[in-house]
Amino acid sequence: MLHKSISIIHQLRVYFLLAIIIVFFASAGINPVDVGIFYGSKVGSAVGMSSSVAENPFNKLALDLKNKENSLSQKEQALNAREAELNSRSGLNQTVLLWVVIVGIFILFILIIINFILDYRRRKNEKNIS
Repeated sequence: MLHKSISIIHQLRVYFLLAIIIVFFASAGINPVDVGIFYGSKVGSAVGMSSSVAENPFNKLALDLKNKENSLSQKEQALNAREAELNSRSGLNQTVLLWVVIVGIFILFILIIINFILDYRRRKNEKNIS
């Protein structure tokens, strides 16, 4: 009976942690694909590109680099606009998220304490039986 209670509490602890993570992503308006794209762009921005070719209108490489630079500049502006929009929307969400995380940590702490109490009782019962 005691072992079954301990395993149920452990499962609740794991499921509750997963629920906290899901609520965090949902309240932040993030899905896993966006997170992957964001980290991929961060890693990709660490890679640099340089060229020693002097720019002139007849040089194809210089024109390609200029086009790529313009494209990246437009993407950067779109990303900045999206970040500004998300920051403006997330004021209330951050407060709610903070309270959800605090309550979640408190409940996890209570479940851990219950786990230790049940382990102590089980050991005490095993000593009394032997």
